[in-house]
Amino acid sequence: MIRQLTLGLAGIFLLAGCGIFSVPLTQQATALPTFTPAVQDATVTQIPALGGKTSGSLLVWIFSDPNPPIRGDNTFEAFVADANGQPMTDAAISFDINMTNMNHGKNVVAASSLGNGRYRGVVHFLMPGPWRVIVGIERGGQTNAVRFDFMVNW
Repeated sequence: MIRQLTLGLAGIFLLAGCGIFSVPLTQQATALPTFTPAVQDATVTQIPALGGKTSGSLLVWIFSDPNPPIRGDNTFEAFVADANGQPMTDAAISFDINMTNMNHGKNVVAASSLGNGRYRGVVHFLMPGPWRVIVGIERGGQTNAVRFDFMVNW
């Protein structure tokens, strides 16, 4: 019984770390932002976040269309807000992608501002497996980098 409970809790923590569960980052963040897919489909109302993290006084969520990400082109979106949940509209955002188990070299994509704290760019994954995206945030002469790890599917 104890072993089953331990394994069950370990599974929950593993899933939480992989971004399967979406948990508000702070008490002040009222709702997880929605991601509008690049290709509209009447059955899709919201794409769940790949993950959300804090970096200093920033809150950062990332989204992928498709979700989970696949080999090839994927539309990535970041939502960046301050500690009070207010969207950050005056930042330069980039997505730096690389595999976690082998180096594919520098691959940085500048994201375009969509307004209201949302930034979008198209990234290309060469193969399935464990990947990392580093969301680079430049604002007012300061830089932040927020790392997200996830699996890319076929």
